Amino acid sequence: MAHDIVFFLAADDETAAATSLRGPGEAFESVTCRFIEPDSVIAEWDMYFEEPSAEAPPVEQLLGWAWPEWVTAP
Repeated sequence: MAHDIVFFLAADDETAAATSLRGPGEAFESVTCRFIEPDSVIAEWDMYFEEPSAEAPPVEQLLGWAWPEWVTAP
């Protein structure tokens, strides 16, 4: 299911985890994105940053990506 999510840069994992229930608020500069599939979008965006392209990464590349660790439960 797609969600609206807010991206921001925290100084460390503890700071990021402390915002999990309330969001970054005014304390962090942030960007809100709508209709995001959180399970796959992070992997896709990471691949775009590694090799910018107008096309979506191939499914094989997406499935083989090393997923990040959670700082708090999704």
